[in-house]
Amino acid sequence: MVPTLSIIFMGCTLVFVVLAAVILPVFLKKKRNTAVLPYFIGWAVFLVFALILESIVHMIVLSAAGDAILNNKWLYALYGGLAAGVFEETGRLTAMKLLMKKYYGNPHNALMYGAGHGCFEALVLIGSGMLTNIAFSVMINAGKQGMLLSAVPPEQQETLQTTFTQLKETASYMFLLSGFERTTAIMLHIALSVLVWTAVVKKKPLFFVLAVLLHAFPDGLLVILQQSGVNQIVLEVILFALSAAIAVFAYTVWRKHLRPSQTAAA
Repeated sequence: MVPTLSIIFMGCTLVFVVLAAVILPVFLKKKRNTAVLPYFIGWAVFLVFALILESIVHMIVLSAAGDAILNNKWLYALYGGLAAGVFEETGRLTAMKLLMKKYYGNPHNALMYGAGHGCFEALVLIGSGMLTNIAFSVMINAGKQGMLLSAVPPEQQETLQTTFTQLKETASYMFLLSGFERTTAIMLHIALSVLVWTAVVKKKPLFFVLAVLLHAFPDGLLVILQQSGVNQIVLEVILFALSAAIAVFAYTVWRKHLRPSQTAAA
């Protein structure tokens, strides 16, 4: 049986990511007079650059050198971090240069873009996963595990059985922790969007390089901490603190280069 508390926490996390994806753009639109389209440009960029292009590169690289990379946590951290940083920040740069020129007058559109990028990632990675977990958990607790297994080809049954075992044995709080992890990620995406926006609008390319590196570092650190056996709660607190520090840095960049009064005067 999957613990009832686990199912409740899955539901809480699912509701959280859906509400975040709705409330953030509504808030920015009403309070900061942003355009709506940058939010959905953020969606599109994550889809194209992270889910499609980056995935293709992973398939090519890992098929050629997968054992060497995956069996060395430092190499895996370096590769994974830089891949995420280069693809997602290049996507951000491309979108802001080519698709968002008419929005340069309001720097809050950088926040709207970042919210879209981060919220779509949350919906895809966490929202859809929690929805599947809830469906599986309800059916397992209703005694329909055998029916689910019989519905897939024999070669997939072992993988599905492993998923069922994880749902039963994973500590309930871990499903709630996923929502906290997404809060960290969304904050980071908004901060990085400010840096890339500054690189584009103010023609300061150093901030794009910084965005790539500041994206790569937390992702690489995550790999190292996970493979070093660091407690998941401790890991998430470390990543939150790191992302908060990056957000503070982005805020100082905002105050220096992107305050609306300065943008209007530029």
